[in-house]
Amino acid sequence: MTTTHTAHDVAVRLFAQLAQAWNASDGAAFGSAFADETDFVDVRGSHHCGDGVAVGVAHQALFDTVYAGTAITYRIETARVVAPDAIVAVASGFLVAPPGPLPATDHSHITAVIARDGERWRITAFQNTLVRTAP
Repeated sequence: MTTTHTAHDVAVRLFAQLAQAWNASDGAAFGSAFADETDFVDVRGSHHCGDGVAVGVAHQALFDTVYAGTAITYRIETARVVAPDAIVAVASGFLVAPPGPLPATDHSHITAVIARDGERWRITAFQNTLVRTAP
């Protein structure tokens, strides 16, 4: 891979997979986008280490409780090749929640390191930062 356009396409595909899995409340499908060794920093700043299965199990618990009924969209802001088999992507995430204890919408910025794993590209590091609006 030598062009930004290709890196962008890889990031778009992976984040589309994440959105589809989130919106279907499918933790296993969400986790399948992640590598066997993943560092995941959630929107609250907690650092989780594990594999895609662990990411999926943790997200299923969220889909079944606090994030039940939510929908997410992602927009890739940048994606670039940083090594032959590695991409850094920055995306915006927009979460819409049904009426309840969560805000109606949340906006976050995500930085992801995406690495080639055989013929697949998977996320090996994920940093999710909530964007706070000024009061």
